[in-house]
Amino acid sequence: EADGPLTVIETRAEARLRRLTCARLLQVMVRAEHDPEADGPPRITTKELRALCKEHGGYHTPGINDKLYLHYKGYSKIENLDEYTGVRALWLEGNGFSRLEGLEKLGELRCLYAHQNCILRIEGLAQCAKLTTLQLSNNFIRRVDGLHLLPNLQTLQISHNSLATAGDLLGLLHAPQLSVLDLSHNRIDDPGAVSVLEALPQLAVLQLHGNPVVNKIEQYRRTLVSRCRALTYLDDRPVFPEDRLATEAWAWGEAELGKGRGLECEREERARQREERDQSQRRNIEYMRQVTDDAKARAAARHTAAGLPTSAHAAVVDAAAAAAEPGGAATAGEHSSQQLYSRALAAVEAKRRELQERQQQRKAAASDSDASVPLAVVTASPAAAFPAAQPESAPRPQEEEIQQAGAGDDDLDALD
Repeated sequence: EADGPLTVIETRAEARLRRLTCARLLQVMVRAEHDPEADGPPRITTKELRALCKEHGGYHTPGINDKLYLHYKGYSKIENLDEYTGVRALWLEGNGFSRLEGLEKLGELRCLYAHQNCILRIEGLAQCAKLTTLQLSNNFIRRVDGLHLLPNLQTLQISHNSLATAGDLLGLLHAPQLSVLDLSHNRIDDPGAVSVLEALPQLAVLQLHGNPVVNKIEQYRRTLVSRCRALTYLDDRPVFPEDRLATEAWAWGEAELGKGRGLECEREERARQREERDQSQRRNIEYMRQVTDDAKARAAARHTAAGLPTSAHAAVVDAAAAAAEPGGAATAGEHSSQQLYSRALAAVEAKRRELQERQQQRKAAASDSDASVPLAVVTASPAAAFPAAQPESAPRPQEEEIQQAGAGDDDLDALD
């Protein structure tokens, strides 16, 4: 057991040495590719920076570039960036940097991506007060510090480092505005780290998996959600409002009713949530039913006022609505599909007969009006023999009956 921590330290040292060796090898390969005659590792020179800006679609004038890509080049030192004062996003991952330096003139920097390097501590960011995102994963950082110089920092990704105790995380308290924090795959084994995380009032996204402390915290997920009030995402899944209410009920039961009573309170809370959802659904269904009934009543009133009989289609709709009622569901289930088809066909035939009867009535009325008109007697007055013509916009009574008869034919054709 005494050799355990020493073995871990040796493993970390070996990993750092292996990464440094790979970085040096990458430096030699990149240097040989760009300048076969040059000796030594590649450096961030003014010429190199201008070539990289041109390669990534940047500008020849350094001060107007807002992005700078220096990733996977094998550099060992951050330098010669003083002219790039307008840079807002800087990519430095995949190199051999052991320190954060040379960023004093980058006052507009918002996002810094320095993961997969050999950085030992957070430093050199005093002039980057506008920084909001800091990516330092896959380094060798053993303590969080220097965050008091970053008042706008909202996202900190520091996974795969060497953080181990709650004391190593105390620097997080200098950044209460943090909302996204990634501490996964470190060596944190101190349950006191939860107290540090609890003190971050705006912490919404937390990644803590891959640390030994996860197995040491009893009811890990419930404990984190109940103590971190603003948490909306923990590890691999979100924290929904219903889950938060249930977790808070569990925490209350554990604190007020005694250990082991929290699960009972959580079950009661979840049962209350289900009942509330069911009541909401029932209210919605009742509201839709009321809207449908009101619409049908208004339609029936309009038909009655116009003197129109109830159509067979409306009768079929009413029968379907009655079958959809809770009491009529069993009755509707007794009818086979053939019976429903026969009822629909009978309704269509009834509508056809109704339209045919209306058509015959209109034709009979038109013939009776033609037979009752007497022959005109020619008088001595030309005005009596030739009455004044009516405007074309006002159709004669006989024409109206003909148009109605034609409308009846159209209805019959549409029904066919």
